[in-house]
Order: sequence, then C-alpha cells, then structure tokens
Amino acid sequence: MLNHRTLPVRALALGVACFAFLGSLAHAADDKVTLYKNNEVRIGRVKKADLDGIQLEMKDQKTNSVNMITMQVTEISSIEWDVNDVEFKSGVANYESRHYAEAVRNFSSIISEKEEFDKFRAEVRPALYFFYAESLYRAGKPAEAVPFFEKLMTEFKTSFYVPLAMGSVVDAAIQTKEFGKVPPLLSQLRTLGNEQKALADYYEGQMLLSQNKVKLADEKFGLAVSGSSVAGTKGMALMGQARCAIAENNLTKGRELAQRALSAGAPSNVAGAAHVVIGEANLAEIEVQKPTGEALEKKLMDALLSFMRVQEQYRGNVDSEAQSILRAGDCLVKLSKLKDRGGDLHRGLYMYTKLCTDTRYRSTRWKVQAEEAIKAASKR
Repeated sequence: MLNHRTLPVRALALGVACFAFLGSLAHAADDKVTLYKNNEVRIGRVKKADLDGIQLEMKDQKTNSVNMITMQVTEISSIEWDVNDVEFKSGVANYESRHYAEAVRNFSSIISEKEEFDKFRAEVRPALYFFYAESLYRAGKPAEAVPFFEKLMTEFKTSFYVPLAMGSVVDAAIQTKEFGKVPPLLSQLRTLGNEQKALADYYEGQMLLSQNKVKLADEKFGLAVSGSSVAGTKGMALMGQARCAIAENNLTKGRELAQRALSAGAPSNVAGAAHVVIGEANLAEIEVQKPTGEALEKKLMDALLSFMRVQEQYRGNVDSEAQSILRAGDCLVKLSKLKDRGGDLHRGLYMYTKLCTDTRYRSTRWKVQAEEAIKAASKR
C-alpha cells in the first residue's frame, strides 16, 4: 500500500506523495503519477484520486485521442500535481526544502480564504489539506495539525491522502497523549477496504505499544501482517511484533523476526526498522546480562553499529531514523562511562542535538526523549 512516514508509518513518512509543477498556462494539466513498478511515470490529468482507484486522463500523442485509465492505489508511488498558483508553488517549494513554517503560511493563505480554496480543482483539494496539516505537524505543532487531518478525513473520506494523514494523527496522539481521538478515525479507515483495515490495525498496534499494552499491540500487528498483501505494510507490522517481543524480553524472537524481514529482501523502510530492533535487542541484553568491561563495550558497539546502519544505509522511515539517532546517542553516552572513552559523551550529545534540531525529526516523539537525555548528560 502506501509507504508512509511510511508507511507506515511515519513512514510511509513522507516521500510517498509530493507536489511538482509541470507544464504552463497552455496546458489543461500535466499531473505526474509515478508507479512503484520500475518507477514508471504517467502524465495526464488526474480526474480522481480515491482509495478505490486513481483515474488519469491521458492524451495519445500518435492518435491525438484522449484515454481514461484507472490504476489501483497499491500501484501508486506518488502523485505530483500541476497547479498554477504562486502561493501553492511557494508552499510546495518550502515543504520540499523543509521550511515548514513558511509552507504553513503559504498553504494557510489558500485554505483560510474560501474564495481562494474554491479556485482549485476538486481533485487537488484533499492534497491541500494534507500538506497544510503535514507542514504544521512537521513544524512541531501536532495539536494544531490534528484538526486539519481530521477535517481531511471527514470531508474527503475516500481520498488517496487519508491513510497518509492517519499515520501523522496516530503519532501526534502518542506525543500529546490524546488517544481518545484516534479510535473513531481508525474505525473509519477500516471501512475503506482490506488494505486500509490492515493499515488501521498497524496504527492501532503502534498506539497500544506506546501505552505499554504489549499483548494487545502484538495482536493488532499480527492482524496487519495477515491482512495486508503489501510488502511495506506487512514488513512494518512484522517489526511491530518484533518490538513487542523485545518489550517482553523475548529477545530471541525479536531478533528472529528482524532477521526474517532482512533475509526476505525487505524494502528500505522495513530493513531500517529491522536494524533498530536488532540494536534494541542488544541494549535489552545489557540490562538482562549486565556485562562489564570489554564485554559491555562490545555489546554497546554492536548496538551502535545497528543504529548507525539505519542512518547510513536504510533511510526511508522518519520514525525509525529518529529512533536510531536517539539510541545511537544512548549507546555513545554509555560508552563514555567506560575507560578511555570519555570523548564519546560529546558524540552522544551531538546525536541528541541532531534529533532536536533537524527539521526531519523534530516533530517525532523521540525528540522529547532526546531533550531529556541532553539534560541528564549535561549534569555529569
């Protein structure tokens, strides 16, 4: 399905759907639809972008005839909209360059004025809401973003952007502890088809795990694994089960699930999550086995390498990347307490600071933990 913030999850952050501007006033619209398969690109006018199919009106250059094709949502990697509007274009440029506060101002000038909003094609309006809300969210304003995500999901219930919005809503609920808002939205998502039901199960598992309801979370992740036919969704749900295993100190199971995903040639976002799980298993073993000296150093280095591998080789899921940065910082701070490794404290603080300041990660729940870790490390 969709690779949110990626998928899932903050996965599928967010390289799944973005805007670009092709053509000029001379064209009716040159929207660009990119497929997962071979990154094939199709250009035309998107007439509908719903979960039951993406309809694209394409002109045959040879016959000059116009054909309408329908593609399944699971085929689509991204939709880039051809729109002629200065604020819209500026908002997209700011969003893509991670200047989220500026993007908020651009999109707000459109959404806050009904006359301006109504000028946009009906097919583009859900995307406007999504990118405005996502800009707010990434600017570190989850409480302000959630009402607009909810508006998108209420007014455009079957939009291509609904599953993407859901990932951010769940993550925001985890940060703000406002879990009560999520179940009705998950119920709505479950009515939109089998893949969306599996995605809803995955998101509910994330929320339950954040509340330490490990057994219930594992059940939801299991339903997502069995209910989805999309590699990204299945893989991230499998990693959810692996995290549950780690939380219950079943380190062998957690590692086995992670290795299973890696051996199956997992997408980069899933592979990144798998290496996070392996690193977490190493840290959990330290708590259980309590090694000292060289044995402790080796365990910490093994965990550190797993976390750093995510950042160097397996980018693609903002949540996994952020968690790997936080845990790499934790490993370095622990290493700094060992003989002749005092310099690692500054390296650990660098990781925490990166997590707090990099615009890609500062809206994630891991940033809060990094801020607390900086305070604790600074007292040493």
